[in-house]
Amino acid sequence: MSNKVTFGLKNVHYAIATPTEDDTWDFGTPKKLHGAQELSAEVIAGKTDVYADDKIVATLASSSGSNITLKLTELDDDFKVDILGFARDSNDNLVEIVNHRTKTFALGYEIQGDVKSRRIWYFLCTASPVSDATKTKAESIEPNAVSITITARPIEVGNVSVIRTIAKFGDTNYQQFFAQVPTLPVIGV
Repeated sequence: MSNKVTFGLKNVHYAIATPTEDDTWDFGTPKKLHGAQELSAEVIAGKTDVYADDKIVATLASSSGSNITLKLTELDDDFKVDILGFARDSNDNLVEIVNHRTKTFALGYEIQGDVKSRRIWYFLCTASPVSDATKTKAESIEPNAVSITITARPIEVGNVSVIRTIAKFGDTNYQQFFAQVPTLPVIGV
């Protein structure tokens, strides 16, 4: 039975992705990102109608990834160092390095549903630099939030390109989904 509704956001993780010499990817051990408030993913896609004989004879559609916005209460220092190119100086201060190499990572998270929870891994992600914003306290305190803009692109698996994998509660890999490195799907077995 499928969900009729989904809700919630928790168990956000990331795992560093490293390209190998044979054009595959190695994924590191997942690390948890705390304070997830909101996630939205917009497909990067295009559609072209092909006209002939005064009518549409075909529609060509393509998808080249997703633009993801992840909103957190605060951005973890490990993520800043691992992914955003920050470094620690001799005083253990965080230093933002502007000419760092872009790091690729997998992004995972969990959503609930009226029937079954789902866990998702996007395999090849890059994050844009994060802007700072804060405000003064007034009669009431409003907490700050940080939004990360992430681009997820496809990864080759055999003869197909995939962008993410989704496990639902009850699948054989569900319980260990974030405890181990992301595993590429085996398709057509």
